[in-house]
Amino acid sequence: MNKKYNYDAESDSLFICLKEGEEESFEEVAPGINIEFDKNKEIIGVEVLKASRFIKTMGKEKLSA
Repeated sequence: MNKKYNYDAESDSLFICLKEGEEESFEEVAPGINIEFDKNKEIIGVEVLKASRFIKTMGKEKLSA
């Protein structure tokens, strides 16, 4: 993964990669915000559902680049 984030306009979700790895589990820490863990229970990323709620001021097109 070259980018440290990925915005999917179709699902309106934003994934922020903190560490390479395969997701083994996740925990919802707030409504629509999930922390993803690998098999060693280390955090590998953050997923934001309905991300446009948070990124309207940033411009979604910047995230898609």
